[in-house]
Amino acid sequence: METFQREMNHNREEFRRTKWAKHREQVTGLFDTVFSKQASVDKIGIIGAGNCDDLDLDHLATRCNSIYLFDIDKESMINGIKNFSESTQCKIQLVEFDVTGLGKVNFEQTLTSMLLNGEGIENVLEYLLKTNEHLSEIIHKEFAEYIGSFDVFATSAIYTQLFYNWAVDTLEKNKHNYEQMELIRIKDGFLDVRDQIVLNLQNLAFKCCTTKGFYITWTDILKMKPEYTQTTNQGINAIFSLASNVGYGAALLAIQDYMGKVDRREFSLCHWLWEFNEDKQYLTIGLLGKMKN
Repeated sequence: METFQREMNHNREEFRRTKWAKHREQVTGLFDTVFSKQASVDKIGIIGAGNCDDLDLDHLATRCNSIYLFDIDKESMINGIKNFSESTQCKIQLVEFDVTGLGKVNFEQTLTSMLLNGEGIENVLEYLLKTNEHLSEIIHKEFAEYIGSFDVFATSAIYTQLFYNWAVDTLEKNKHNYEQMELIRIKDGFLDVRDQIVLNLQNLAFKCCTTKGFYITWTDILKMKPEYTQTTNQGINAIFSLASNVGYGAALLAIQDYMGKVDRREFSLCHWLWEFNEDKQYLTIGLLGKMKN
């Protein structure tokens, strides 16, 4: 999975940072809203930093004392922060971290071997179920030193990248070992793991905030098509209705979970169009708020 993620990070257009300028402005606006509410910001943490193309770290660095960037692909972060000033880089700490927790249980090798060898469907599903039971404990243990540490904590468009695409790709390579209904059941098992990973990440992110800290998240919720424009112009309720039919389940689960945990008095939501590349545009939701007491 780490290799899969690294390949996605490295498979990027040469001028992507320039093309993402408007998207980056929207992300920066989320942080600026928090800065307007927080008199003092010591530490900022961001999970899923990757190449840092959606982050204006020079701007963020002027408002805090330190920035912690977390990603499974440390090489991309190292290359990404080269775009920023020396004074900004001095405030940055890079932490290699797998938010799924799957690396700690040798999941990639075990599941790949099972599918390659045509392991029985019940054994595969049982393995997925048992893995699910341990993931929350694993990532909270790995992240224990950061709990309650950040005045602002953020996750960067990460929900739709977690586990599932790699798992389906691996299954596709070995689909000849299974009947069609078995493939459907395995994919359903993958969805259960994905959903648990998303919920674990949400819980972790809120816990990383100080008692007065804010949690920011932004996520792509659907790939835009011309026929969606009229609906998306009708407001957030219409957007969520559309996304429930054609959107990304991981992102919708994260948003729903977030809105159930946040104090509505400190809550803000916005949306924008993310010009990802020449062929793809994503409708993106941005959220910020505090954990309700």
